[in-house]
Order: sequence, then structure tokens, then C-alpha cells
Amino acid sequence: MGSRRPRRAALGLALLAGSWHGLRYPAAQRADVRAGDALRLAGGPVLDRMVAATTDLGSIYAVTGLAAALAVAGRRRAAVDVVGAGALAWYGAQLNKTRVRRLRPYEAEGVRRLIRQPAGSSFPSGHAAVGAAVTTVLASLGPTGPTRAALDAVGAYIAAIRVYVGVHYPTDVMGGAGLGLLLGAVWPGRLAGVWHDAAGALRGASSGRRFAGAPAGPGGATASPRAAAVPRPPPPPPS
Repeated sequence: MGSRRPRRAALGLALLAGSWHGLRYPAAQRADVRAGDALRLAGGPVLDRMVAATTDLGSIYAVTGLAAALAVAGRRRAAVDVVGAGALAWYGAQLNKTRVRRLRPYEAEGVRRLIRQPAGSSFPSGHAAVGAAVTTVLASLGPTGPTRAALDAVGAYIAAIRVYVGVHYPTDVMGGAGLGLLLGAVWPGRLAGVWHDAAGALRGASSGRRFAGAPAGPGGATASPRAAAVPRPPPPPPS
């Protein structure tokens, strides 16, 4: 698994840098339009409805739901990783959007838009970034080959449908996916360690606040609410 991370990081960096570079050339913009049009023409009413219903798989809401499901399944550490990597990818994409003021396809080209109007610049795709980061982190946790392939397919699907619904160009999702791959590949290690330490500190502080108001036990020690609620048995009668 360790050898996959450098390859994913290199691929992510290449996608991000290549898409940034392509924005400078009108020919790349024209190719972007043609590729997006070709993808949208391949669909139909049934696919339109399915894609519109699943386009938020790369959103922070989906990340939160996935993390909750992992926590309920007993994989709390994986849940914390998913939240951290997803949030970092989303923030990284929003930061990039402030540097690139690119109109979205439905604004610049008049293409159809199947979902509500999103905010911000078209480049890069935040959904593609989050999807790639989360699936890369999950793949790093040691699943089998078919599961890794399924995770990669989900990440690619999240990116492609953002083009299909008319809110991104192909280079937008390439840049977003590249950012997500890069962040997901470097997440295990120092980044994950800092994030887990912070999450542990928050849990500890929360536990401390819960017990701060508990009644005092014998000798002034703080008793837990559960212990304080259990009555003590009466002393035995004198014999």
C-alpha cells in the first residue's frame, strides 16, 4: 500500500498542475467544451434523474454521513480520517477557487444545468476533490483489490457527473480530482496524526465538561452522574 501513495500523489500533482496550465490556452478551453458536450449527449432522461440525485456524493454532507456510518460500524479512526481528509480537500478547493475566476459551463456556454445553481468559481471542482481525497484515504486503510477498484470508480463517478449536470468543465474536475488525490495520498502520517491528536483533545475536553458538574463523592472526589444516581444500601441492623 505504501508504494501506491507516492504514485497517487504524483498523479494528483500532475492532474492539478496540468489543468491549471491548460486554463491559459483558448484551444484547451475549446477542447473542454467539446468533451463536456460529448459526455452530456451520451445521457438520457433516466440517467439525468440518477445523476441529479447522486451529484452530492462529493459534498461535505455526504462526508458527514459516511463518517457517521463508519463510527456506528465501530471504525471510529476511519471516520475521523474521512472527516479530516474531506474537510481539507474542500478547503483546498475553495482556496483555489479564489485564485481562478472561471465561469461555469451553463454561464459561459449556455449548456443545460440539471441541479441547483452552485456558488463560486468553476475551477476546481470541490466535489471531485472531496471524492478523490476520501476514496484515496479509504483505499489506504488496506482493503482488497476489488474494493480499491470500487473506491476508484466511485471517485471517478463523482467527478464525471459534475460535468454531466453542467456545472463544471472536464479540466475543473481533473484539477479537483488531482488535488484530492494529492491530499489523500499525503494524509496518512503527520497530517493524520495532528488531526487525530486534535480530535482526541476535543473528546477529552468534552468528557471533562460532562463530569465538571457531577456531585462530589466521599472525600471531595467527583462522582460520575451514574454512580451518584445509584442509592447506597442501608447499613445492616445491629446483631
